[in-house]
Amino acid sequence: MGAICLEVNYHIEDRVLAATLDKEYGIQVESIHFIPMGDSAYSYWVNCSNEERYYLKLFDLNNDRQRMSMERFHYYLPLTWNLFHQRLLQNITYPIKNRSGDFSTTCNEITLVLFNYIQGESLAEAYPFSEDIIEGIAASIAAIHLITPSIDQTTVMAETYDISFDRNLEKCISLLESTLTFDNPSKQALREHVLPKKEQILVLLNLVRKLRLAAMSETHEFKLCHGDVWGGNLIRNGHALYVIDWESAIMAPIEFDLIGYIGEEFDVFFSAYEKHVGKSVAINPDLLRFYSYRHHLRNLTNWLMNILFRNTEDAQNENDLEMILYHCMNRWDRIEPMVREVETNLRRRSGGIQ
Repeated sequence: MGAICLEVNYHIEDRVLAATLDKEYGIQVESIHFIPMGDSAYSYWVNCSNEERYYLKLFDLNNDRQRMSMERFHYYLPLTWNLFHQRLLQNITYPIKNRSGDFSTTCNEITLVLFNYIQGESLAEAYPFSEDIIEGIAASIAAIHLITPSIDQTTVMAETYDISFDRNLEKCISLLESTLTFDNPSKQALREHVLPKKEQILVLLNLVRKLRLAAMSETHEFKLCHGDVWGGNLIRNGHALYVIDWESAIMAPIEFDLIGYIGEEFDVFFSAYEKHVGKSVAINPDLLRFYSYRHHLRNLTNWLMNILFRNTEDAQNENDLEMILYHCMNRWDRIEPMVREVETNLRRRSGGIQ
């Protein structure tokens, strides 16, 4: 899916951040290291004097994208805490409570969430995955889905097939179409590269709207889904695979967790998935289409909003432009062929005509 990065660190001195962590969590910080990964918060790993390590997320309250991410706190932070401490899932990240027993700490214009640190290798740069890795991912996703009966489902966000990003997407297209002069090269590049795709964007947006209505008109079984199982949210330590960053966790159809694996690796992935759930599984291709196109259009909207309204640093603009060009728009034409290949695969499995 590609690495989504905040290239520029938040403007806070390490000593101030360390003092805040000491005060709120009682940890003696030795060093703090910025990780240019993710776009919903600033990420760090924290070294302590007793050789313990933590993973830290910092949310900027002046950034609307990051404030939106914070709205999910009361869903996924208690969820992952309970999953780990009730021993339902062990290979995951979970929040560390502060001195007050809360999962997050707000001070001045930032909110902090501290997590356990998982030692190992991120799979963000491990594409294309080996069959062993694909089978391990399938087993991890199956394990998440299988624990659904053991959790309080009423406390987890439920799928509504949300596409509320569409208003911001249309706003960004309108701004690019306007006579406004951009003196910023990244904004000018957006106009040059995105506007020629306007018709395709609107066609895909209308398709997503139709697929959403179809999804809402049918009854689908919901499972606990991670919602963003790509290499950057997977850490390998020896033979163990850890699933991190549960911000998108949701009760939804299983297709939500499958869209990253509908390419050439689908047969290996789905065979391993069915093996671990212990039965044959039905797949709805239109849900794969909905989730795939929504994923890319929502990412496009986020990066457009960043460049046009949020970013203050050229380096971040250049990163977000690269994401649009090489991890978004260039992938749209592959989605339909991949879904059709899944349909062919499923017919073959059921003994149907290829």
